Amino acid sequence: MEMLIFIAPLLLNVFGNTVYNIAGKGTPEDVNSFASLSISYGVGLVLCVVLFFVNNPGGNIFEAFAQANWASYALGICIVFIDLSLILLYRAGWDVSIGSLIANIGVSLMTVVVGVAAFGEAMTIVKAVGIVICALGLYVVNAPEKGADGEPSVSLEEPVDPA
Repeated sequence: MEMLIFIAPLLLNVFGNTVYNIAGKGTPEDVNSFASLSISYGVGLVLCVVLFFVNNPGGNIFEAFAQANWASYALGICIVFIDLSLILLYRAGWDVSIGSLIANIGVSLMTVVVGVAAFGEAMTIVKAVGIVICALGLYVVNAPEKGADGEPSVSLEEPVDPA
């Protein structure tokens, strides 16, 4: 049971982020980004309020609000920027298979630096090797593929037009 409690949040994150990227890619280009995000946050607000009362029957949501600190407000600001960047990333033409991957590797690398510098987390040889592998991965997924003749290679598949 302890393993499930340990793994369940990770699985929830992977599932949520996968659907999140599919939805971000599916956001119509002609809809105003902020109107779309307002709908998203409205749905999120309703879901959070419902889940608050499911998780805390008879609880006082306003007392719970009073216990929050600066981090709740900072998360709200960050969520807007993260969600907006996702919509703009896909509108700029990034593939769903690569755009999120590169962004998440970049975030992972930055959080290692922050963890070590600001929170005193340990930097081990194994972690350093992992960072180098991530950096190499960023290069590999971004490097233009070249054929035997040295020219950029062509994909074997035609891109799928989602329209």
